[in-house]
Amino acid sequence: MKLKQEFADFYKDIRIDKETHALREKREKLQRDIESNLPGILENYGITITKSDIRMIDQGSYKYNTTIKDDVVDRDVAVMIPLSTSNNSDPRKVKGYLRDSINISSRSVSIKEPCVRASYFENGEEWLHIDLPLYAEDSSNVYLARGKEYGSDYSWELADPDGLNDYLCGKINGNDQLRRIVCFIKKWRNEKYSGSTNDHEVPPSIGLTLLACDCFSAQSTSEGNDDLLSLQKTMKAILDQFTYTYDGNWNRIWSIKRNLPVTPYTDVFRKMKDSSSSYMTTFHDRLSNAVDSLTNAVNVESAHDAAEYVQKVLGDRFTVPPKEAVAAAAQNKREHSFG
Repeated sequence: MKLKQEFADFYKDIRIDKETHALREKREKLQRDIESNLPGILENYGITITKSDIRMIDQGSYKYNTTIKDDVVDRDVAVMIPLSTSNNSDPRKVKGYLRDSINISSRSVSIKEPCVRASYFENGEEWLHIDLPLYAEDSSNVYLARGKEYGSDYSWELADPDGLNDYLCGKINGNDQLRRIVCFIKKWRNEKYSGSTNDHEVPPSIGLTLLACDCFSAQSTSEGNDDLLSLQKTMKAILDQFTYTYDGNWNRIWSIKRNLPVTPYTDVFRKMKDSSSSYMTTFHDRLSNAVDSLTNAVNVESAHDAAEYVQKVLGDRFTVPPKEAVAAAAQNKREHSFG
C-alpha cells in the first residue's frame, strides 16, 4: 500500500485534536463574560433572561474533531437564548447587545453577517477568532440572527444547530478514515486558496465537510487503510457532483449544490455562487487538477513519484520518500523473490 506512513505522519502534523490551553482559556473567559453581562444588558431593553437560560453550543470543526492547523485559529461557539422574535424583530440590535457583553480591550469584537466575532491579536497579528452565532429559542422554533450591524438585509432565519451537529457527528464519529479525508480536503482548500481575500471566494468548510461525507469512499488493503486511494476516489466523486451551463461565449460555467440536511435546508454554496459565477468554476478547476494529481499518484509505481504528486494537492509539508530508499527496497524485493 502506497504512502501509508507518509499519510499517517501528515495527518498528525496538520491536525489539532484538542484545544490548546490558550484557546480554552479564551473561550471559557468569553463564556463567563456572556453569562455575567448579557442578562443585565438585555434587561435594559426589556428582555428578561437568567444566566442559566444561556446555552453555549460547540459548532464546526472542533465539534466534529476535524480541525486542522492554520495561520488563524477559527473557533465556532453558538449562543442560544430564549427570545421572542416578534417582540424583537431586528436581530441586528440583539447581536449588538451580545457584542456589548464581551467588548473589552483585550479583544477586538465585530458584528458579521452570521455571527458576532471576538478576535485576538499578538504583535499586531490575529492568531485567533471565536465566532458566536446568536440563536433565539422562540416557542418550539430556533432562529439564527442574520445581518451586519448596519446592513439592510437582515432576518431571523429558522435553524437547527443541534440537528446539524447530530447529523455530522453521526457521519464522522467512529469513522476515522472519513475524519482524515475531511481534514485532507480542508488542507487542500487552505493550500489552494491561501491568497484569497474576496468574500465568499473560498469554498466553505461546512460545504466541503458535507460533500466529503456524501462522497466518501472507504479504501483499505490487508495492510490497513489506504488513505491515498480513499482521498482520490472521494475527491473524484465530489468532482462528479458538479454540473455546468454555458455563458454567452459558450464557456462552461460550473456549479455544485449541497443543501443543509436540516432546517433551513439552504444551499451552503449560495453565497459563493451569488458573489461571482467565476468562483464556482475556479473551485471546479482546482478540484479537477487535484483529482488528476491524485490519480497519477495512485497509478505510478514509485512511492517517491507518488508523493510528489500528492504534494501538488496537500502542500510541501507532505513527506516525499527519497528515490534511493525506494530503489533499494525494490532491488531487495527482486533478490528475495528469486530465493
